[in-house]
Amino acid sequence: MSTVRDKLTNMFSKVMAGTVTREEGTMLLNFLAKEDQVGTIKELVHLIDNPPQGVFPKTILHTISLSRNKLFYNIMVGSLEHKNEDVSILAAQELARLKTSDAKNVLVEHLNSEAYHVRKASAIALVQGFGEGVEIVKKHLMEHSEPFYRSTSAQALATAGRRGMDALLTVLNSGDAASVASAAESIMNAVSSLDGADIPKIFEALMSAGDKKDSRTIVELLKVAASLGSRAKGFEGYVQAFLDYPFDQVKQEARDALRQIRS
Repeated sequence: MSTVRDKLTNMFSKVMAGTVTREEGTMLLNFLAKEDQVGTIKELVHLIDNPPQGVFPKTILHTISLSRNKLFYNIMVGSLEHKNEDVSILAAQELARLKTSDAKNVLVEHLNSEAYHVRKASAIALVQGFGEGVEIVKKHLMEHSEPFYRSTSAQALATAGRRGMDALLTVLNSGDAASVASAAESIMNAVSSLDGADIPKIFEALMSAGDKKDSRTIVELLKVAASLGSRAKGFEGYVQAFLDYPFDQVKQEARDALRQIRS
């Protein structure tokens, strides 16, 4: 007599072979869960971690997600921390699709995961799947003490379209040097996404940092100015103000920025 594992293994192998659709596979999943909830969940978790030969962990999780069965919710939560990045991303996306407070809270908790790909998947799912997600991730960026964690949240904001970029520009004007550094790096990596109206905001932040004599923030903002290249023409005066700043790194970044803008 076939065990639950045998039935699942056979079904997933057929899904990979194309003789059974994933939608058809969900029928078996729901049937088995109805017959033996605990055993089915146990075997699904086992197979995600130890997939049959020729079967991808992501395929198993995707089939589970298509079942839309609430009994499998904890499998999605557990899969968020999977060592396979594709599995982690899919789990985060599925949790975001639920749009429940519990799912949102799980994703927020995993913004502090030690694994980069888990943090990244969680942050992107939040900004793309929840209306308040951008603010949640921005808050995380501004409050976390570790640069790698801030950086992951900043990267996620850059994927969130206009609202995400607005959030990053707000951080530039926050006056918090550590947060500014993370936001600046993310903006530089997505500089082509900036609108013309965004550019004055960068130089407003630069002038504000100059007024406060915040050398660390000035350096980061001058790097952003340099990344704008010729798009920053007309703002050279803001940069020239730092050519005689009493800190060599600031002066060097100002010279580099002017060279990039004028090239």
